[in-house]
Amino acid sequence: MQWLFASLVNAGYMGKAHLIWDAGNQTWDKPALTGVLRDEPVFLYRYGSRPSPPPEKCYWRLINEHPSLRVYQLEIQQDD
Repeated sequence: MQWLFASLVNAGYMGKAHLIWDAGNQTWDKPALTGVLRDEPVFLYRYGSRPSPPPEKCYWRLINEHPSLRVYQLEIQQDD
């Protein structure tokens, strides 16, 4: 997770962030939405075969810069 910390610092972010360790098929609505409502980044590290479903009107965006391809950031869906 040094990579994630370094990425946040490099982006100039110096606040709270949330990291969820996910086994899949779990409900993360409350901790994920807490971060979103506070405008704090929420990350998920998937150690199962696929990530748990995101909260309603959100999605997990794969951070493909990380070599493991298991790190996601919670994003809010934009209504068109």
